[in-house]
Amino acid sequence: MKRKTRWIRWSLVAVAASTVTLSSAVLSQELGSPVSFGIAGGASIPLGDYSDVAATGWHAGGLLEWNTPAFPLGIRVEGVYHKFGEKQESYASIIAGLLNVIWNFPMTQPYSVRPYLLGGPRIYNMRFEGSDSQTKAGLNGGGGITIPLTGFSTFIEARFHIVFDSDAGTSNSTFVPISVGIRFR
Repeated sequence: MKRKTRWIRWSLVAVAASTVTLSSAVLSQELGSPVSFGIAGGASIPLGDYSDVAATGWHAGGLLEWNTPAFPLGIRVEGVYHKFGEKQESYASIIAGLLNVIWNFPMTQPYSVRPYLLGGPRIYNMRFEGSDSQTKAGLNGGGGITIPLTGFSTFIEARFHIVFDSDAGTSNSTFVPISVGIRFR
């Protein structure tokens, strides 16, 4: 009798696991893979004291993102290069790597424009022309919208960045990049 009960339990577990696997595969096929990669670029606008030493410039980067259609939280890993315009006959550049948590607003239509919030820690390697580079920690946060298209999606986002690089008597560097990008699944 114990063997029969054990066999029935394992059969039910196997059926449940098969059902979950099959439904996940169908959902993934209908809504796309949870992993996507992409590129982005746009304007980088220095704020506060940082705007005294750097002018508005540009940025470009790549990303790897994990999102599931059934759960609103996702993760994005990025690498971005910022080049700010000249001010005081010098330019500034930043290479940044970051890990963001993304919260997608729940939507009733799977293929509609979707707003999201994102933010997280970041490592910045800052360099001013004629000086050594410095690596500093920081944070970023912001939001955007995803526009799904056939086979890929585009996005527009803006974020606030703060680099913890203040010395006595100076403030931290802050800037806002406004990005347009494309993601492939």
